[in-house]
Amino acid sequence: MKKSRLNWFYVNLLLLSVSAGYAQNKTLTGIVSEGGVPLPGVSVTIKGTQEGAQTDLDGKYSLKVKSGDVLVFSFIGMNEVTYKVGTSDHYNVNLSTEDNVLDGVIVLAYGEAKTRNEVTGNVVAVQGDIIANTPVASVDQALQGRVAGLQMSSTSGSPGAIQNIRIRGRNSMSATNEPLFVVDGIPLTNGDISGTYTESGNSSTSLSSLSGINSEDIESITVLKDAAATAAYGARGGNGVILITTKRGKQGAPKFDFKAAIGFQDFAVKGPKFLNGEQKKELWLEAIYNTDGAANGFAKEDTYNWYINTREGAASPLKQWVDGGSIDNDWRNAVLNKQAVTSSINLNVTGGDDKGTYFASLGHEKYDGVIIGMYFRKVTGSFNMTRKLSDKFDMKIGANISNIKQDAILEGGAYFSNPNLTGMFMSPWTPIYNEDGSYNLSIPSGVHNSLYTVKNDFTENDITRVISSNALGYKVLDDLKFESTIGLDYILANYSAYRNPTYGDGAQRDGYANDIVNKRFNYVWQNSLNYKFYLGDSHKFNARAIMEFQKNKTRRLEGFGEVIPPGMTGLGTAATNFRTDAEYLDWSQLSFLGLLNYSYANRYLIDLTVRREGSSRFSENDRWGTFYAIGGAWNINEESFMTGVESINLLRLRGSYGTTGNAEITPNTYMQLVGAGSYNGESALISNQFGGPLGWENQNKIDVGVEFGLFDNRLTGSLSYFSSKSKDLLYKRPLSLTSGFEYQWMNMGDLKNSGFEAEFNFDVVRGEDFNWSIGVNVATVKNEMTNMPIVDGKPLEVLGSFKATVNGKAIETWRLKEFAGVDPQTGLAQWYKADGTKTSNYNQAETRFQNTSALPKVTGGLSTHLNYKGFYLDALFTFATGYSVYDYWASYTSGVNSKTLNTYNGTTDLFDRWQKPGDITDVPKLTKGGGTTYTSASTRFLYKGDHIRLKQITVGYNLNKSATKFIGVDAVNLSVTARNPLTWVKDSKLKWDPEVKADGYIEMATPPLKTFIFTLNVKF
Repeated sequence: MKKSRLNWFYVNLLLLSVSAGYAQNKTLTGIVSEGGVPLPGVSVTIKGTQEGAQTDLDGKYSLKVKSGDVLVFSFIGMNEVTYKVGTSDHYNVNLSTEDNVLDGVIVLAYGEAKTRNEVTGNVVAVQGDIIANTPVASVDQALQGRVAGLQMSSTSGSPGAIQNIRIRGRNSMSATNEPLFVVDGIPLTNGDISGTYTESGNSSTSLSSLSGINSEDIESITVLKDAAATAAYGARGGNGVILITTKRGKQGAPKFDFKAAIGFQDFAVKGPKFLNGEQKKELWLEAIYNTDGAANGFAKEDTYNWYINTREGAASPLKQWVDGGSIDNDWRNAVLNKQAVTSSINLNVTGGDDKGTYFASLGHEKYDGVIIGMYFRKVTGSFNMTRKLSDKFDMKIGANISNIKQDAILEGGAYFSNPNLTGMFMSPWTPIYNEDGSYNLSIPSGVHNSLYTVKNDFTENDITRVISSNALGYKVLDDLKFESTIGLDYILANYSAYRNPTYGDGAQRDGYANDIVNKRFNYVWQNSLNYKFYLGDSHKFNARAIMEFQKNKTRRLEGFGEVIPPGMTGLGTAATNFRTDAEYLDWSQLSFLGLLNYSYANRYLIDLTVRREGSSRFSENDRWGTFYAIGGAWNINEESFMTGVESINLLRLRGSYGTTGNAEITPNTYMQLVGAGSYNGESALISNQFGGPLGWENQNKIDVGVEFGLFDNRLTGSLSYFSSKSKDLLYKRPLSLTSGFEYQWMNMGDLKNSGFEAEFNFDVVRGEDFNWSIGVNVATVKNEMTNMPIVDGKPLEVLGSFKATVNGKAIETWRLKEFAGVDPQTGLAQWYKADGTKTSNYNQAETRFQNTSALPKVTGGLSTHLNYKGFYLDALFTFATGYSVYDYWASYTSGVNSKTLNTYNGTTDLFDRWQKPGDITDVPKLTKGGGTTYTSASTRFLYKGDHIRLKQITVGYNLNKSATKFIGVDAVNLSVTARNPLTWVKDSKLKWDPEVKADGYIEMATPPLKTFIFTLNVKF
């Protein structure tokens, strides 16, 4: 009896446990939407596990759960929603894309996507809508002012020209200081892609590596700054990495996006005002009187009559101008293309089903230059597709194709047909046209009439580029995936130049033509194994092993010929003096990479990276390098003791240490090279490069910081400190000419960059109809050369005419004779001697370090966003301080002798000249031939570049839902954008634009532009 009762007890207990199990497990269903619109592809996972599901085309999901499970609903670009399972079998979710979402998706190295609280490195993500709403020819320009520690300077305002980008200072002496660009996992061919560019030389025109990418195709741009973020790219990441992720399709019916814009451009800063004819006459006559008046006994008012009766004055440009009626010739205005037009039109479509997605786009952009002879046109097309082939296989296919036509002018140097130079140097006494209306080609100064040469010569870049990223993935196990990716980057650059036989650069050669074909092929093959696994519910691991091979080939073929028949412009019509040149360069790199990410309960994070790579750029015994990084983070807000602290939404500490480097130098620099030559009419080989052992440039980087989100994330931000030490610098060391060589590449010297960065974002007002937010970022950087090599028993000092690099100072610190003003009694220029006294003898003056360089010590940006119902306003200010720029061509435009006052032309600043004893001024006495040293290198033409610029302001309106529904579309946006409309410069003497290229010289290049753009965007 007892046994029978005991058996019944066990049976009842078993039935109870089974029924309890069935009670705990159930199927939860629901619909995920955004504003009432179903969202396909939303991830629904059980927190702490890898179990989950995705919503279908109707936004529906179904998942087996049990009471107490916490579900996480997530979708790229949207706020995560969590839900604790209760008694209900149905739960609907509405996701939002609020601006204050802190945990936006961040793309890291090699395709890893993490939310902010899973990142240990110092990274900044800029979303695609910001890039798309920034009207620039090259998408990298959209980053200025939006990323702390990223400093950008313009090499030229010419459409499509390259920008100099520095992330956390300058890390190398002679190798590149530009960051690595990576598009959809493909390390790009960086820098200049114009047809005249060669890896072993400079180009006379420039075209940005990113100018072929359509800003409408970009999903996000992520800037990687510290070792934890960049070490995965090894030596290539030493100057920072800029990851560009293009748009992918979204599941659902096809959705179209159409955008059209038109605008106008002009100089952002007008620059100095140049003398008109009468002003120039006044100053030149004063110079004549100061020089010859006392000796020849004529009064100042009689200077003109005395001058034209001399042998010099009788045939002078001044007399010819006066005899011709004193007609003022405004060359500066003549070479301008006022209100230059810019336009763009873009159309894209996205869609997909439960097995794959697609995205395709077409774009056309056109920019007329603000200087005659400039034109930029870009046509782009892109296609991206993802497809799930089976339960095991998936693939991704992507291609970006662009064609760029750039009518360029030769800028930045003494190109006498450069319209910029013509507008500044040409004398207003020189007629633009002859009496019969033809162009004046009889110009005594040697400067060309650019109005004629622009119409009769041409310089053209025609670039076709294909960037393609393709991947095939295989799921070995549920948590183990193999992926093979091939990235292709092909550039076909055609450069054509023609100079007419009548006038200008081609006149002495009876015309000439120059054609260059520059082909570059870069491919990257990556194979990776990715293993994700858990140990228990709290220990999460992600391990990845990667093999990467990169090969880059450049082939350049150039032809040149002279004597071009009338009416012909092609190289094939040249009659004589043919010249050909050919160059082939290649380099390759093989890398093995290991990544390990560990997370404990999302509270403690550790990332480990090791990369072993070899580069053909270095000598055989120095070819391989090992780079590593360790990063850690503590998400304090996830700790149990923070429960109930509602005012703190995010509080985390992070830090990293690691090594990166630099290998971006011309291939084969370590080799002893010979080139073709001739001797006594016979072919010969000539030694033209002095080689030697050459290895990796190495960097050790430290980064520590704190990130926070307070008061429901109304106030968010971060504070960081960084230090980067570069050693074994790649340096192009000058050699004595007695060696027979100009320079030798070697590893020498150490330098350091350090500084602080801060970012703050504050939602001042949050409401249904009105919102207002403010963001600010600021960064400091201190650059210091810490160890120059010992030569002849003392540290090497590299001393130039304007700059110097020595121990204890920043690279290329300005080093000049210090201007001491003008002697009030004599009107002569003065400089300081070593003992502190003043001298009017330039050669006796001391050359001094100015403790400033072209690299700003502080940079930053301030942005604000306001929206009221459908109306909105966005504004961005940028600023830079603690740097100096130098007027390289001041001897032509600021001289106090005949060079400026008679032959060329000067600025109206010359009216501040010394005229009589007692005058206090910085402009010396005017003379005919004296004062030639007054414009020699000195601090007289060194200016503080400190400035604040209203970089961009946009006013727009989004049509309300009822209006868009009435016209049958999803959304309509109208906006007006002004770029660079206002600039404030601290140094009142600096009339040029303060944003110059990274070397700090004010050149004869087009300055940054002011642009007004009107845009219509329709989604349907």
